[in-house]
Amino acid sequence: MAVKLIVSDLDGTLLNSRKTVSDATAQILQKASQMGIYTSIATGRMHTCAAFFGKKIDSKVPVISCNGGMMRTVDTNELIYEKYVDDCVGEEILAFLFANKVYCSWYIGMKNIAPYFSWSMFPDYTTVVPFNFIETGNDYKKYTHKITQFILRDNEKLPLSILDSLNEKFGKYVSFQQNTQYTIDITPLATTKATGLQSLAGYLGVKPAEVMVLGDGSNDLEMFEYAGIAVAMGNADNSVKKRATFITADCDNNGVAEAIGKVLEI
Repeated sequence: MAVKLIVSDLDGTLLNSRKTVSDATAQILQKASQMGIYTSIATGRMHTCAAFFGKKIDSKVPVISCNGGMMRTVDTNELIYEKYVDDCVGEEILAFLFANKVYCSWYIGMKNIAPYFSWSMFPDYTTVVPFNFIETGNDYKKYTHKITQFILRDNEKLPLSILDSLNEKFGKYVSFQQNTQYTIDITPLATTKATGLQSLAGYLGVKPAEVMVLGDGSNDLEMFEYAGIAVAMGNADNSVKKRATFITADCDNNGVAEAIGKVLEI
């Protein structure tokens, strides 16, 4: 069955190690769009980042952010789909993190919120312009309504005891994704990139067999199960490579462009 929708992860996939989209990758995605194929992004990052890079690849359809918790248009930021953590649970999570001095940022709609902002906590975001934050200090309680995602961050490895405690206290209400040891994403329960992808495919009238996805991390695995063609980057985790239809070059050697060229024969 012909591919009608191509969806790529950002970090380690669409973005190279300089956190930019290569010219070769942008050009082949633009060519796919000109052929009438939808192109989009599914990322754990916030919508402003997804939309920023969506414009780089000339995406004409909504992009998926917050590990599947949000879907908005690229050009007008119109909300198509969104899931939230229960307000009471969100406030309790923040109280726990603040009490244990664990740095976190969180998203409400298109607002990016943190106790304070430091580039040392966001080294991969320097290529996104503009990149704005609301700084709360300790006054976080007014920012607990309709939280889409939390991200725990540290310059050193986050202690396993923190994740164990969070899971024990809140595992019934939220999901824990993309544990890189330096970051941990917390999303509404049963929220994955695949649930976002399913919503996008339904919105566009595309069947799972007509979807091609590209990724490198554990939070891409559910998308791999959903899509007809699943491509792992050369730099992907072994668990991701094992579930892939095929493996392409790494993100610093135009792996996305290589894979799309192979599938579309262009």
